[in-house]
Amino acid sequence: MKSSLLEAVSFQRVSSEQLQANLSRLSWRKWHGADVPSGQKKRDMLIRGRITLLLGLLLVWNVGVDAAPTFPVRYSPDKHYLMDQNGAPFPILGRTSWFIVSLSTTDYRIYIDDTAARGYNSIEFHVINHDPRGAHPPFDGNGNSPFLMRISGASWNGSLAYRNINSEAPDFTTPNEAYWRSVDSILAYCDAKGIVVFMFPAYVGAGGREQGWMRELVANGPTRTQSYGSWIANRYKKQKNIIWMMGGDMGTGSYPFDPAQTAVENALLTGIKSVPGQHSTQFSAEWTSESVVTDQTTFGTSMTLNGAYSWSGDVNTQGRRAYGSMPAFLLEEPYDQEGHDGSNVNPSATQPVRRFQWWGWLSTIAGYISGNGYVWPFQPLNWRSHLDTPQTRDMARLNEFIKSVNWFMLVPSGLAGMRTIITGGNSSPASDTYIAASATLDGTLLIAYNPPARTGSFSVNMTVMSGVTRARWFDPTKATYTDAGSGLINTGSRSFTPPGKNGVGENDWVLVLDHLILGSSAATNLPDHSLAIRKRSRSIGGRETTSISQRRS
Repeated sequence: MKSSLLEAVSFQRVSSEQLQANLSRLSWRKWHGADVPSGQKKRDMLIRGRITLLLGLLLVWNVGVDAAPTFPVRYSPDKHYLMDQNGAPFPILGRTSWFIVSLSTTDYRIYIDDTAARGYNSIEFHVINHDPRGAHPPFDGNGNSPFLMRISGASWNGSLAYRNINSEAPDFTTPNEAYWRSVDSILAYCDAKGIVVFMFPAYVGAGGREQGWMRELVANGPTRTQSYGSWIANRYKKQKNIIWMMGGDMGTGSYPFDPAQTAVENALLTGIKSVPGQHSTQFSAEWTSESVVTDQTTFGTSMTLNGAYSWSGDVNTQGRRAYGSMPAFLLEEPYDQEGHDGSNVNPSATQPVRRFQWWGWLSTIAGYISGNGYVWPFQPLNWRSHLDTPQTRDMARLNEFIKSVNWFMLVPSGLAGMRTIITGGNSSPASDTYIAASATLDGTLLIAYNPPARTGSFSVNMTVMSGVTRARWFDPTKATYTDAGSGLINTGSRSFTPPGKNGVGENDWVLVLDHLILGSSAATNLPDHSLAIRKRSRSIGGRETTSISQRRS
């Protein structure tokens, strides 16, 4: 059946991009009350149903064959998510990997293989390392430093301690070819595995201090910094899986750029953008916590992806702020094992931290990036034994869930023409009991996340749905469905009550409302690969010991 469907779509020269664009136009007429004759309304409804069916079947096909994305990624027709060069929607399913360049070839391949096996398709890292909490900065896995010379012209031995930074800092115009060949290999391996890299050419660090390179950038000055930007862009102009990242825990709020810092950040960005013929042309940034990319007054308008960052965990507020004129995603939130159960550096990182990714995804739609406080520094005696945790298993289930639905058609509640979805029992987006909900404008799918801190019933606006609906509860800890009703009419509000404790004895559940297609029966449970992945992770984790390491704050 799949083969016949694809042949039919190919014969009619129909792409998922064209289907999505047509569906958006029809949904706009439906939701904005356009003056459409009754006969046309019926035809619109029929066409919407057929387009949704085709998109759903194409999605099933892509998931079934696990089709590798064709890079570089680009905007969707409605600019709310990314797609590959074939028009296939590309959700950002990311894993924070700050110090990956410090790993040996064997180790980074182990890590990337584990990442891909869990359904992630993106990683985030800084291409030159500075933070003293990570593994042997600034060296790569072979002991090479990223630059050869100091600003003074003397050789640089990789030391990040200076008596006079203006002469002793590394000269950013003297790249070490051996180091950058290591970077080449990591990027190529990620590309081969279908993984996008969110790459910081010079992560500046909180307050411009020891966690990043801002002091060295200022010492190098705008001219050298711009030369470095153009050099790195030219080196990777043919690399198709990069998303360029600016900033780094600085640039807004309590850590604004001063004039000298603004000048070198502008020089770096100008240098990167000056190189013609680049394949990778998407830009995003991480400024100070509790921000979105477009908050930065000087550089926000130069970015193409709007990341939401909340170290405190207020991801719904920031995510909803980010949603709009460009693809929005959850960039950073409290990491796994950085609360009292781990490194104890973030009081907001209470378990289960999966709530941040479910909230953030449903508030932004384009995706999320998550991390682990023990993994990202890649300390030799630590990281492998933390690859497999309850949270990473939960992320594997979330990744599988996202890929199983028409996620790219979702619109957050109350935004961009979507009606308010939760009509009773909800709270403010900043609350730990907030129900994040999104639905499709054509009324064929609704998803609402009931968080762990919340119990009891809540009411859903059934007019968001376009016809008779079925309801199911998805367990985010076991990837199983529980029926919650069928034949539900799309009028008024309806109350739903979560079915008690989930598979690990906590309260969070995901409500899924949709239509039965072509008389299909209730959906089967999603494949849960966490046990197989866990067994594999134990085998590569060995007998490593666990020590406390702190993440950036």
